[in-house]
Amino acid sequence: MVNQWQLLSLLKRADIRLYVRDAAYFYQDWQPINGLFSAEQEASLAALPELRPDEYCDATLRISAPLDFSPCPVGKTIVFGTSERQFIEDEMLKAPLDVRLLAGSDFAIVTPSQWSSKGFLALGFRPDQIKIVPHGVDTDLFRYPTAEERQAARKKFGARQFTFANASAMTGNKGIDKLLRAFAVVAAKYPDTLLLLKGADDLYRSKQAVQKLIADLPARSQQRIVDRLLYFGETVSIETMAQFYHAADAYVAPYRAEGFNLPVLEACASGTPVICTKGGPTDDFMKEDFTLFVNSDLRPFSKLHYHGYVIEPDLDHLIHSMLRMREDAAWRNNAGVLGARHAAQFSWDTVTDKLVNTIFADNS
Repeated sequence: MVNQWQLLSLLKRADIRLYVRDAAYFYQDWQPINGLFSAEQEASLAALPELRPDEYCDATLRISAPLDFSPCPVGKTIVFGTSERQFIEDEMLKAPLDVRLLAGSDFAIVTPSQWSSKGFLALGFRPDQIKIVPHGVDTDLFRYPTAEERQAARKKFGARQFTFANASAMTGNKGIDKLLRAFAVVAAKYPDTLLLLKGADDLYRSKQAVQKLIADLPARSQQRIVDRLLYFGETVSIETMAQFYHAADAYVAPYRAEGFNLPVLEACASGTPVICTKGGPTDDFMKEDFTLFVNSDLRPFSKLHYHGYVIEPDLDHLIHSMLRMREDAAWRNNAGVLGARHAAQFSWDTVTDKLVNTIFADNS
């Protein structure tokens, strides 16, 4: 999705000749899906010329998994990657790292946050080889809604009462277990509160993950959540995702590990005030003027022989933040306006211009 937005922005530039070569899917059972973008946008993407195996360009940007660090014979090689827990596993490398890359000048890593960059430093890359370019938003879709748009979105998603929302794979790094526990407490005080969750069932076992997390809670908490939970996991268009954010009164992301956390920026651009974990990649682009940051502890994280870090959100402070969001309408309304205004500077055209400038910075 990130790369398709980049391509659409690059197509607007007269100084770029653009070619693509599709990479294989990470999982063999993944399938292409149409209808995410507008018909015009999808037609533009489909019409992009394919680069032949024997052709090379002035710069090659790879955005795929596993990470392919092999240098191109001609031009610059730029590899996009993220490091959620600040280490890169061997299984995420297409081949062992060529030590010649660590001394080269025609190679760069592009990653979307300061947090994520630390994983590539740990892998051995020089700081000057790592370029931080944030993700962006379509500011035509993800923007502050009119009253009519907000009402229509709430009706579409069944958000009849005060609604907290989260869109994610529902995996452990997303902190959904903390969100469910906190929501049960908030719902005990304010029964007229809903939780709107958007999973990714076509890519992950999101629904089953949520069901298991709920089943692990005390019976009383389970009932409070189930009675107030609005869940859907099907793949929808980007336009529908914008409506998803417009339907919510607040977006909550008590994550433990992320490379960037694009839904937080999309919610912010949509005029939906955000609660998110403090200390992670969202510190790069969110501000306290319009964000309730949840206190967290930086904790070592190990997997086999890999060692990195996660941030553990404080449950009590998450509950406090959700209650404040629920009770302080004046702050919430002001945060929605300020957040949308701030996020507008992260349009895909703007961040893609930064990507291009980063790639060709050393060219005469």
